[in-house]
This record gives sequence, structure tokens and C-alpha cells, in this order.
Amino acid sequence: MRSLAIASLLVLVAPTAILRAQQPSSGPAADSILVTPATIESGRKIFHGVGTCVTCHGAALEGSAVAPTLRAHQWRDATDGELAPIYHVVTHGVPGTLMVSHPGGISDQMAREVAAYIWAVNHRGEKP
Repeated sequence: MRSLAIASLLVLVAPTAILRAQQPSSGPAADSILVTPATIESGRKIFHGVGTCVTCHGAALEGSAVAPTLRAHQWRDATDGELAPIYHVVTHGVPGTLMVSHPGGISDQMAREVAAYIWAVNHRGEKP
């Protein structure tokens, strides 16, 4: 029942509010509260499957000759590797590169899950 309530909340709240990257104070950042094990696992499956992200970014998010690493580095387009900028890149693409918006035709919800997965690998030490 609690999962249903959280899912309902996610549908009602604007994506930018859900993905707003905030600095942690005494507790976890607001965006990290919404990154659950189920969201991470779903994002992992999308990244390695229908999202086709793995093709360019690699199975361990290591990058390739055509796409940058998605591991901790000096981020160019997804500022500081934070959740909201990662989501923005997935949903808007990067002009002048092979990165298209909604790769593999994924939905905005799937893009949120992919962003959560990438963020969690870098900020929570999740496995790629």
C-alpha cells in the first residue's frame, strides 16, 4: 500500500520537483529519498535493455569512443552528476553528440529511473 501511495505521489509531482538536486543537511537529500532499490533496479534494466544506453556508455558505465563515462568524473552536461541534470540529459539529449532525447524511445518515467540508476551508482555505490 505504501508503494502505491509513493507511486501516486510521483505521478502527481512535477518531474523537476521530484528530481531537484538538493544539498544534504543533517539528513539525506530530498531527491535521494525517492531513489529506492526498486527504482534503481528498474533503471538498471532500462539502461542495459530498451534504453540502449549500454551500447554507447558501456556495461559498467565506463564510456566508449563515442560516449563519456557515466561514473564520477568532471561532468560536462549533467552538472556535478546530480539527479536533475542527468534526467535533463536523458530527456533532452545533447546537441552535437550522439546522445538523443529519450534513447530507445523510453518514456519520461523510464528516464527518471535511468537517471536514478546512474545517480545511485555514483552517489550510493550501487553496482553498474
